[in-house]
Amino acid sequence: MEVQIKLDKKVLHYTSEDQVSGHVVLRSDTELDIATIAINLSGQATSRLESGKLNETHKACSATTALNTIRLTQMKKLFQRNEQIFPPVNCAGWFTSAAVTIPPGEHSFPFSIMFPQVSECYKGSTRDAVRKRSADRPPHHLLRKLPPSSGNFNTPEEIRYSLEAIITQNGLMYRTHRATRQISFHPVSAIPKPSQSVVVRKTVTCNKKAAGLLCPPLTYEIQAELVNGPFVLLGHPIALSVKVTNINDEKPDVSLRDFQSMLIETTDIRAHGIMQSATRSWIIQTMTNLGQPFSSAMPASGMLMTLDDAVWSRHRLPHCLTPTFETCNVTRSYKLEIRLGIEFGRNNSRILEFLFPVRVLSPS
Repeated sequence: MEVQIKLDKKVLHYTSEDQVSGHVVLRSDTELDIATIAINLSGQATSRLESGKLNETHKACSATTALNTIRLTQMKKLFQRNEQIFPPVNCAGWFTSAAVTIPPGEHSFPFSIMFPQVSECYKGSTRDAVRKRSADRPPHHLLRKLPPSSGNFNTPEEIRYSLEAIITQNGLMYRTHRATRQISFHPVSAIPKPSQSVVVRKTVTCNKKAAGLLCPPLTYEIQAELVNGPFVLLGHPIALSVKVTNINDEKPDVSLRDFQSMLIETTDIRAHGIMQSATRSWIIQTMTNLGQPFSSAMPASGMLMTLDDAVWSRHRLPHCLTPTFETCNVTRSYKLEIRLGIEFGRNNSRILEFLFPVRVLSPS
């Protein structure tokens, strides 16, 4: 018997709003006595420490501790959905025998199955079951949305989703045939309504010389603001505002020379009570020698100058990044770093760094 899983749609990834539909295809040169055909949709989060010497994988309906090598890991799933597609559950009473004989050839059995909205890994943990009995609901961190597909067998973290077809065959010999297919999952997040912006301010004092004399220093306050709060959206520009306040009673001469935006990704991996962190940086945009002046209505003490957002509004966050997520054993978080090279008058420049903890979301 040859078993294959065919999907109805060719997509790069599924979302939490999608149904996974397709067909389980059986091919055989002889008659087959089929008892049941079922399809399973499941997800699992695997963490590996120290090149795989310590492992822990979360999987539903299992409370066992993972073994100490990658190849012998026992897993706990984030969730598992099982559906019997033959004989159909609502028609099972029509069949009087334990198996149905199907003729040689190719046979196709349709299926459709949904992703859950949240992770269900708490269902498989004895410790969490105790917590559940002693509280109204499981710990909040276990009720997160499903994480995106991430990593592979060689990375410290691996988020994997798969379909499995299971064919039970009766007759002279009881046999079970299986076919597995990996699928990619990417959660869709609702775009939050802007409630409160996030602001970071820095003060710069510049010495000034005139005719060889040292004049009173000039003071500026530079403000970088995430207008939509601590959220950045994949496929969208960063909602950023940059302002400079001139504290001095004279005409300002301020311009942007350099600009860089970068996401700092941190992945925390936990297994056997041990945690390790891995960090890498994603440069979103780098521009130099801009000479972009700050605009102002009129020079005055305490005057506010703004920077045209065209410098960064044409650049979008790449879709290849994974959104922020949290599971029982793997957490991915981000910080947004904005670097501004600002010139305060002639031959007086500073590089300022602004760091924002952010949540990376995928709106589509």
